[in-house]
Amino acid sequence: MAFYGLRLEYDLASSLNFISWMDKMEVVLEDNGLKEFVDQETPKPMALNTHNLVEWNNCVAKVRWIILERVRDHIVS
Repeated sequence: MAFYGLRLEYDLASSLNFISWMDKMEVVLEDNGLKEFVDQETPKPMALNTHNLVEWNNCVAKVRWIILERVRDHIVS
């Protein structure tokens, strides 16, 4: 799994719970309407459409935050 520069398999590959973590992440992202950002590359809107660009940037930031928080929680526990 990769997401805009985050290479998560390197951080979690040695974990025995990676598959479980990944399944949970997919559900969390799906519940937040963000799963498409990790399933496929969602193209960045053109700068001319500022509303869509701001919305896209907010979605990317939210996905990154969710993933990083779940990685931190997974490593700590």
